[in-house]
Amino acid sequence: MYERKILEVICFICGFCVSVAIYFNCFTFSRQINVHQKFNKHENFTKTTNNHSEKYETNLADFLEKEIRILCWVFTHPDNHKKKVPHVKATWGHKCTKLLFMSTQVDPNNSDIIALPIENGRPHLWNKTKLAMKYVYEHHRNDAEWFMRADDDNFILMENLRYTLAQYRPQMSLYIGHRFAVNMQNVKEGYMAGGGHIFSKKALEKFVTKIEPKAELCPQGDGEADDLLVGVCLKKFAIFIDARDRKNQKQIFPVGVEEHMHNRGQDMNYWYWKNLWRKVYQGGLDCCSDLYIGAHYVSPREMFMLEYLVYNVHPFGIEKNLTETLPQKFSMDEIIKASDAISLSPNFLPHENVHNIDSDEKFI
Repeated sequence: MYERKILEVICFICGFCVSVAIYFNCFTFSRQINVHQKFNKHENFTKTTNNHSEKYETNLADFLEKEIRILCWVFTHPDNHKKKVPHVKATWGHKCTKLLFMSTQVDPNNSDIIALPIENGRPHLWNKTKLAMKYVYEHHRNDAEWFMRADDDNFILMENLRYTLAQYRPQMSLYIGHRFAVNMQNVKEGYMAGGGHIFSKKALEKFVTKIEPKAELCPQGDGEADDLLVGVCLKKFAIFIDARDRKNQKQIFPVGVEEHMHNRGQDMNYWYWKNLWRKVYQGGLDCCSDLYIGAHYVSPREMFMLEYLVYNVHPFGIEKNLTETLPQKFSMDEIIKASDAISLSPNFLPHENVHNIDSDEKFI
C-alpha cells in the first residue's frame, strides 16, 4: 500500500513536469510566432486616453516613418524622366515623406517633376542646387524636418536614414553626408560628396534666408561643383556630420558599395583616400556599415536588385534581431566635438573652427 502511494506521487510529479515542459515549449513557440507576426505583419494597437485615440505601430520602422519626416528632392534631367525617375519612385523614393524631382522641363505625365528656370547640363548644377533649395524652402518647408538632396542614380535605405537622423534634432543646423577634405583655403571644413546629403530644417532655413543671398558668404556664380560649393556656404553656419555608425563604418557612399569592398590598401594616390575625412576600413565586408544608408551611381537594374535583396531575401534559420531600440540623441557639444576632430586626409588644412550657432539651437 505504502509503495503504491509512492508510485502514484512519482507518477504525478513526472506528469506535472512533462505538462509544464510542454506548456513552456508551446508558450515559447507561440511567443516566437507572435513576435514574428508583430514585426512582419505590422500589427498595430490603439490607445484611448481622455476620448483621444492614438494609433501605435508595433514596427519601429513604421514608427520612425511618422516621427522622422524627410523631404527628398532628386536631381534629374529631361532624358531621364522615363529612364530613371520611374525606378526611383518604384523603389526607395516612395518611402520619403515627400518626393520631388528637380529638372529643367515640365513633364505632363509626372506632376512630381519641378521645372526649374535654368539651362540643362552639369555646368549649371550650382545654380540648379540654389534654385532647388529655394523652391523647397518656399513651398515645402513645413512638410518635413529633414531635407535630402539626391540624384536619380542614388539608392537610399530610408529606414536606416531615419534611424540615423533620430539621433539628432532638426532645430540644430546640421549638414550630413559622406564628408570629404579638400586642399582649398575656402573649404577647410570640407564638404559632403555628391549624390546624397541631408540638411536639417534649420540648416536649410539658414542657407536660403541668411547665407546664399550674400556674396561674401556664398558664391553667386554658376558651376558644376555644387556639392563642394554647398560646403563653402555652410562652413561657418552648420555643423558637418560624417555619416558613420558607432563602429566607425561608413553609411553613405559617393560611389557604389562594390568600389569600397575592393581592397586597394591606403594608396594616397587613389582619389578616395586622398579626400576621405576619416580613416575607415577599406575592402571586404567590413568596409561598410550594417546600417547602410545609400550609394551613388546605381543603375535602375541595380536598384531593383537591391530592393529585392534588402526587403525580400531572408536566410532560413537565422533569426533577425527583434530587440532593436531607438538611439539616444546627441547633444550639441557631442556633435561639435565630432565635427571638429582633426582629419587624417593629406588635403586637410588646419584651421580655427567657427560655428555661428543661433541662440535657439545652443541649449536644445
